Amino acid sequence: MKFYKNFIVYWCAIFLVIAFVGRFTAVHKEYFPFFRWSLYSKTPNTIKQSYILVEKIGDSTLPELTDLRKLTNYHHINLVDVNLIVTDFYDQYNLGNLEKKQNIFKIFPKESTFHLYESTMDLNIEDYEKTRIVKRLLTYKNEDYYFE
Repeated sequence: MKFYKNFIVYWCAIFLVIAFVGRFTAVHKEYFPFFRWSLYSKTPNTIKQSYILVEKIGDSTLPELTDLRKLTNYHHINLVDVNLIVTDFYDQYNLGNLEKKQNIFKIFPKESTFHLYESTMDLNIEDYEKTRIVKRLLTYKNEDYYFE
């Protein structure tokens, strides 16, 4: 048992030495796998999430707005890929580089209606859910964008 106690102590000491040496010798002031000095100082205090809600698929109107990620039975795209597609679409919206017809919309019939939403929360407050602000950014229908 003594070997394991010494082993843990030695590795902790080596870890801390590498962390402090990296602080003064590394280009970015840290060797990432060992220690990250700026991890929390660069973490934002607000979080923004984007999502696409579907109102209408073809001629049929859905009973309520449905998240695009929940329609996997219709589009048969992996949930991770749909999240990446929505994030990329949101980034393109922020850059102002929206193409006439995005890849995700090609799967659905031409008459479908989609809404891009942005949800923002302030993480400084303990109950951050109360600070949620939801904005509709744009609507996509009939292969055209309608900005809010």
